[in-house]
Amino acid sequence: MYTRDNRFVRILTIALIACFALVVVQQVVIMIVGGRTAQAQGDLSSLQSQVADAQSQNSQMQQQYDEKLIEWRNAQGRLSFLGDGSGKVAYLTFDDGPSKTLTQKNLDILKEKGAVATWFCLANDQTYTYLDLNLCKTIEEQGNAVGIHDWDQNDSYSYYKGSVDDYFTTDFDKTKDKLEQAVGHEIKICRFAGGSPTIGYYNKANKTALPQEVIKRGYQYFDWNVLAGDSEPSQFVNGHTPTDRIVSNVLGEAKGFAETNSPICVLMHDNPGKETTTEALPQIIDGLKDLGYTFATLDYDTPGFYQLVIS
Repeated sequence: MYTRDNRFVRILTIALIACFALVVVQQVVIMIVGGRTAQAQGDLSSLQSQVADAQSQNSQMQQQYDEKLIEWRNAQGRLSFLGDGSGKVAYLTFDDGPSKTLTQKNLDILKEKGAVATWFCLANDQTYTYLDLNLCKTIEEQGNAVGIHDWDQNDSYSYYKGSVDDYFTTDFDKTKDKLEQAVGHEIKICRFAGGSPTIGYYNKANKTALPQEVIKRGYQYFDWNVLAGDSEPSQFVNGHTPTDRIVSNVLGEAKGFAETNSPICVLMHDNPGKETTTEALPQIIDGLKDLGYTFATLDYDTPGFYQLVIS
């Protein structure tokens, strides 16, 4: 028979063996889990490396795409500016509206004459009280188009002096948001205040960088190759360009492009003081028809009539 001491020793021995076994099991589990953890960490590191490689490749592909897009846009835009022989299409454009006094008159003339136009609009209707952004919807409902111009004509040129990002946050994005609210859809076309050549006058660093960034961000900008002269002080008589001179300017320049069977983009204005432009519009439309032109609105796929090389 076991004595009490023997039973105690046996129990203690069993307890020690159990503790040892538990330690052994724990070590085995730790080794197994540790191995799996190490393997998982290795797998994660490998995946992170693959993701980094993919991101790098994606960035490279995006850069290559952007460069090709800019190259293509530049070739298109310069050729259309010079006359590309693609057909007699007239893109009539109005800057600085839509105005309470002139826009509807211009719309009525376009409708009567069977023509269409594109408005590059301002958006700061608090400063420019002549603006009526509700007319943006009317412009499009009558078959015309609305594009982004700028927020504030008085400050627009100063926006060129900062960084490219500054231009978007202080001018472009605000204008875009407000005009898109007015028309109810995204707008992909724009025109720089003063045209793209003006950018380099105020900031040489942005001369090509800003037009390129506009393209990279998914927009198409438009200069022009026919100038009405209705905003040129050198042509003013008593504060405005005479009606007959506006007609002569447009048709005189259009004639040269008509001879090469090329499209034209006509710059006119739709803000107070441009009454003679509205008076000239019927004669301009009739004269362009006589030259064989049809009329269309600008869109993202239209060549931009670039006045400067941007690549």
